[in-house]
Formats: sequence, C-alpha cells, structure tokens
Amino acid sequence: MKKLLFVIIFVNLLFSSIVSIYAQNCDLLYFCVSYDPDAGEIDCSDRFTTGNITVVALLKSPIFYTKITIQVDKYNPREGTFEYYDAWEFDVDPEMDFIYFNDINFQDKGFFRVFLVDPEENIITSGLVEIT
Repeated sequence: MKKLLFVIIFVNLLFSSIVSIYAQNCDLLYFCVSYDPDAGEIDCSDRFTTGNITVVALLKSPIFYTKITIQVDKYNPREGTFEYYDAWEFDVDPEMDFIYFNDINFQDKGFFRVFLVDPEENIITSGLVEIT
C-alpha cells in the first residue's frame, strides 16, 4: 500500500512540474466604465450603453512606442463588414505594459472592433465591444 501511495505521489509531482499554465501569454484589450488608479477597473464588460468608456491594454511586454492610436471600426450588418468609425491618438511611456485610455466616445449603437495601433499602423492588439 505504501509503495502504491509513493508511486502516485511521484507521478503527480513529475507531471505537475512538466505542465506550466500561464494566465496571460498574449496582449489583451478590454473595456470598462472607468479606471481609477486606486480602485482599478470599474465595471468591466463587453457591452455598454452609448457614451464614454475606458479602453484598457494589458501587454505581455512594454509598448516600446511613444505614440499609439486607438482605432475603432463599426460593423455594417447590411454589408457584413467592419467600416472605419473613429480614431484617437495618445502619447504613452514606452516602458508601459498596462495602459488605460479614458473617454473613448461611442455615440452610436452597434458592434465595434477596437484596435491598439502602433505609429506604423500595425495592430498590437484588438477587442470587440457592443454598444446598446
């Protein structure tokens, strides 16, 4: 019985040291009502009413750039495509890997694709949000 218990513990330890699980291994873009430096994100979701929301970028490494753009495309259900909606340029610290962008305004209802774009217009990360 002791040998069986020893084998089970050994196998368990062996496999637990081989398997690694990471909570974040890619860049994330998500949304909340607002961001407070003390309280953090307030009311994160992917569905909001019209008005201002906060876009949050959580990156696996520092951003590197000093200027970035939040670009928004709106889904056109008649065409079945996303079309340019609006863009906002921001100055950022190149050492940042957590960035929040307050007061991104969504005046219209619909589905939106939001991009974090570098100065060369390459997409860093993106997310989808519904405005009701």
